[in-house]
Amino acid sequence: MLNTADSLKQFAGDYSKTVVNKTGLFPQVCHDPEWVSPCELANGAEGEMLQWQWQNQTGQLSFVDVEQALELSFNQAITTYYNTIYSGSLFATFGEHQIELLQIWNNSDFERLSQNIIGHILMQRRLKQQHTVFIGCIVNGEQMLSIDNNTGAVLLEIPGAKQRTVLCDSLSEFFSQAQPLAEPEEELVYEQPIALKVGLMPRLKEIFNSLRGK
Repeated sequence: MLNTADSLKQFAGDYSKTVVNKTGLFPQVCHDPEWVSPCELANGAEGEMLQWQWQNQTGQLSFVDVEQALELSFNQAITTYYNTIYSGSLFATFGEHQIELLQIWNNSDFERLSQNIIGHILMQRRLKQQHTVFIGCIVNGEQMLSIDNNTGAVLLEIPGAKQRTVLCDSLSEFFSQAQPLAEPEEELVYEQPIALKVGLMPRLKEIFNSLRGK
């Protein structure tokens, strides 16, 4: 079985191929000149749909400051997941679930992620819950996809709730079973009158708002 980084890259590549085979184009995003990414394959005007492709990170992103602030070491699966590539969301099917896997779009996305992880861990400490870090969500569902910080297992959970379901013992196992999904269900829960910025944190904000019924 591939290691975590290689399994993520392989899945990201397979996702792009699946979208190209289905649509004739790489995945697309509405271009925002204030929210650019190494993933964008061309320059464009504001609001123009641009194709994107995942890219290797250059090694400057790190959770060291977050770990020091929390006095906590992250499971290697978490650091590898968020410190390997730049990418838009990757969609997959896993069993009966359609899943949106959140990824880092640019360095600002990672900075915001870091602050939200701190808030997420502090909330879990208040609730006396075992630490997890979110990596995705169920399309049109209430559950988040997370990594157990102790074991590295991939879980389904609702933020703040006690019940958690183990999907796989590792990310590598998860990626070996997940299937790329070119056209997920229309996400009516998150529908907005204007296009959302691509990237983990803008997307995550909408997801959490939806989970809270806002």
